[in-house]
Amino acid sequence: MTGQPDAADMLTAFDAVVRANASLVRQLSARAGIHENALRALVLVSDTGYSSPTEVAGFLGLTSGAVTNMIDRMTSAELLERAPNPNDRRGSLLRLLPAGDAVVEDYRERYAAVLRRVDGAHGGDLLGVLDELATGLYGSAGDVLP
Repeated sequence: MTGQPDAADMLTAFDAVVRANASLVRQLSARAGIHENALRALVLVSDTGYSSPTEVAGFLGLTSGAVTNMIDRMTSAELLERAPNPNDRRGSLLRLLPAGDAVVEDYRERYAAVLRRVDGAHGGDLLGVLDELATGLYGSAGDVLP
């Protein structure tokens, strides 16, 4: 392709990235023996150090009942644990156990390898592009509802 890509070309490329990401998440979650939403929840808990079930439900867009069932399965699989929430005696906080840490570490290593490769192939400015893309997407999401 010569010249600048048009918006349709960029959208097609972005859609391909979204599909490829979904494929990788599917494969990583299957390898770990968990649902894709459970993988996303483990990454969230890792990112925050702990999360409440309510935060996980909001992040994933799931009902509290669905998240409770998912957490029960991950607790049984020894991927995470519930701990008392010091700020809410009725609530709990979720913390990763070593097996959950290993799942998230595999996830991060695979993404990091791809991102390093792409960054190197395109002059080392991928971080700036991704930051700007995320900012733009968040801004556009904020404009959707009045």
